[in-house]
Amino acid sequence: MKWLKKYWFKLLNIIIIIVLAIYVSSVAIKRAKDYEIYKEPEIETKIYTVWHIETFEGGGVPRINYLKKIARSIEKENDGILFMIKEIDADNLADELESSIPDIISFGFGMGSIVLPHLIDFENSYDIRDELLISGGFNNKFYALPYIASGYAVITHGVLNDNFHCGTTGYTKPENLFSTLNINISVIETQYEAYKSFVYDENTCLLGTGRDVYRVNNLNKIGRANASITPIDSYTDLIQYIGVSKSDKYIDNFVSELISNENQMELNKYSLYSVKYNKIYSDGIYSDMENAIFNCTIPNVFG
Repeated sequence: MKWLKKYWFKLLNIIIIIVLAIYVSSVAIKRAKDYEIYKEPEIETKIYTVWHIETFEGGGVPRINYLKKIARSIEKENDGILFMIKEIDADNLADELESSIPDIISFGFGMGSIVLPHLIDFENSYDIRDELLISGGFNNKFYALPYIASGYAVITHGVLNDNFHCGTTGYTKPENLFSTLNINISVIETQYEAYKSFVYDENTCLLGTGRDVYRVNNLNKIGRANASITPIDSYTDLIQYIGVSKSDKYIDNFVSELISNENQMELNKYSLYSVKYNKIYSDGIYSDMENAIFNCTIPNVFG
């Protein structure tokens, strides 16, 4: 037993280490059983595609900015949810749809027949004004909901004459107003070219859009023009619609927020007009435009 006397201290250390290891392990196992181990919550990740197509000029800023505002507010409240917003040229839409279908699509007149095969119908009307709501219907179902309105106006330098210019994108139909207004159009050109013709020629009258109203009203304010603006209350096809190819809680939330009373009231920041029954302007030319749009006949976007 000489070796035991020689190595007893080392042997004791080994035994102590083994006992401590067994103790620590048992404590760890007990605590694992007694307490739920914390795990980071799993975040739902979804990416939604939103296409925006503009077929008319309207308001003071691009309408896609309103879509971005809605998207960012939903993303802020929902970790892992992302809306990818992309502007598509109207001339390229049919080709784009052959390769992919967006979850949400924002469009105007001239695009209805192209997007209709890819849309599902809405069950909620969101308290949209009847004449606007009906314009997004097809076969007694609503496949498009209007979410922004605008209108036309006759703009002159004070004298109404036969030198009338009219701007069009080729998708809207301002010519439907010619006979109603009893005017003869001298030149039909792009919407911005028509506006420039009016600004640089005092003998020119303009059948303008909501964006022309915004531009000319600003010129009046700074003294660079003294134009007369008369809103048209008989017809408008300057309406932006929303459609969806599928439905889930985030897509439904996007549409709901787009047409909510709170967000519609903020369209005055864009010099645009609500599709709801509540008016958002109290006076001035924008209030006059709003009143006129409320009385307009609106064609069907799928017609």
